[in-house]
Amino acid sequence: MTKQDIQRIIDSSIKAIVRNRDSFVDFPESIEVEVPKRREFGDFSTNVALVIAKKLGRKPREVAEVLIQNFPKEADALFKKIEVAGAGFINFFLRDEVIIEKLKEINRLGGEFGKSDLGRGERVIVEFVSANPTGYLHIGHARNAAFGDSLSNILSAVGFDVTKEFYINDAGRQIELLGLSVYRRYQELFGFEVDMPEDGYYGDYIRELAEEVKEIKGDSLLGEEESRAVEFCKEYAKDRLLEEIKKDLAAFGVVFDSWYSEYNELHRPLNRFGGKSRIEFVMDKLRQAGAVEEREGALWFKASDFGDSQDWVIIRRDGSPTYFLSDIAYHYDKVERGFKRLINVWGADHHSHVSRLKASFKALGLDDSCLQVVLIQFVRLMSGGEEISMSKRAGSYVSMREVMEEVGRDVMRFFLVMRSSESHLDFDLDLAKKESSENPVYYIQYAHARIGSVFEKARERGLFPSDKHLNLLTLPEEIDIIKKLIAFPEIVKESALSLSPHKLAFYLQGLASDFHVYYNRTRIIVEDFALSSARLYFINCIKTVIKNGLGLLGVSAPERM
Repeated sequence: MTKQDIQRIIDSSIKAIVRNRDSFVDFPESIEVEVPKRREFGDFSTNVALVIAKKLGRKPREVAEVLIQNFPKEADALFKKIEVAGAGFINFFLRDEVIIEKLKEINRLGGEFGKSDLGRGERVIVEFVSANPTGYLHIGHARNAAFGDSLSNILSAVGFDVTKEFYINDAGRQIELLGLSVYRRYQELFGFEVDMPEDGYYGDYIRELAEEVKEIKGDSLLGEEESRAVEFCKEYAKDRLLEEIKKDLAAFGVVFDSWYSEYNELHRPLNRFGGKSRIEFVMDKLRQAGAVEEREGALWFKASDFGDSQDWVIIRRDGSPTYFLSDIAYHYDKVERGFKRLINVWGADHHSHVSRLKASFKALGLDDSCLQVVLIQFVRLMSGGEEISMSKRAGSYVSMREVMEEVGRDVMRFFLVMRSSESHLDFDLDLAKKESSENPVYYIQYAHARIGSVFEKARERGLFPSDKHLNLLTLPEEIDIIKKLIAFPEIVKESALSLSPHKLAFYLQGLASDFHVYYNRTRIIVEDFALSSARLYFINCIKTVIKNGLGLLGVSAPERM
């Protein structure tokens, strides 16, 4: 029994009412059905009577009674009680046998339980992390990676055709500074006194890269023209750091479908654009739309004409494109590639970029509603109640790799998605390393492993799960947990539609807590063979849902702990 089942029953009743009316009434297509927070309000509740009462010219409570009278006969078999409450809400109370019967569906579907065709194969691109290849990934990148990958998994589970993409910022000033920084350290290795670039990179990894360049080139770069030597250092360092980024992400369980190079895809001339770059092609489009004008020697995008609060430079005075123009060209290409929804997972410091990018969509004649941007708030790494802010190797931040080596992938991934992306996150290293109920991911994984240990004991006694005596599951806590299990597909859908993996993480914490309480109060294996087999069947369904949920978050479900 799902929200859709309730909606179908309500829709059937509305159609019956409409058939009995002399005049046509235009009712809303979809009806709001919710799971009440308080048990006394039933298993489902709807405000449909309040919504349509005005159109029918009757009081909401009267409309609610008429709706109930016109429910199809199947409603009697599903609900033990349907009541009108408050101003006109309709509350539905499911029969216990209907609830228990749902365990068979969970068992039958196994690893597929929770999946749906909500997305109907719609093509979605999720772009996340997209860090400049100028250093190692830090804890902020890790939160972005955990969120983006979990969201992609959830969207795929509900039927979207998802492509995960990493946009490589391998063009522009930061990359040039990387090459110059490595070259200066390379010169130092031969005894030269050098001035590091003011905005350059200073971490130990820059020295390590310079040493690698020395191994490859010896002192030959010293005899090169400096621009060529810096170019070699830039390309080498960029490729090596991108290699390390890929390695860290793979270790974190994040594998991208596409790595999109800014330089290769946007800045280089392409045959399909008559030898122009994609940036030049899009620039022409903006000119044709009358969306640009020259001011003070620079070229500006008139974003204020398309809903933004101000205009933005897209071609600098020296003729070089700004990062914003690259971004416009990149997103235009996403649409050209056939994606219907573009989801960007960005850091919170990109807030002002959203409105101007949407303005560029309008200028180019694109539907800006296809672009959704999730802004990820900052992470503070805490230990002993104090913030850790430095890493000798990385230079000015704690690397993702260091944290992962400290606490492990599972804990790190779960901790980074268990809060809303809109909330700042304090990552407590001390809590992350605890193997106790205080640690939420340990608590969930322990529930899964605990069920596994029950099955080991059951097999020793020749007991196995069976659905033949599920009617023996009569404890209130058993019914409540089953209700939570059958809500799992709805939680996955809700997490997908709201772009909120934390809702799934919160659900799993609640399910694990309910199981542990049940386990501590109730014997699974008892003298009654039939009851034992029913409870084994029941907890196996809990195990399935925990495993499926953790899998969507990229977290393992161990059999033993």
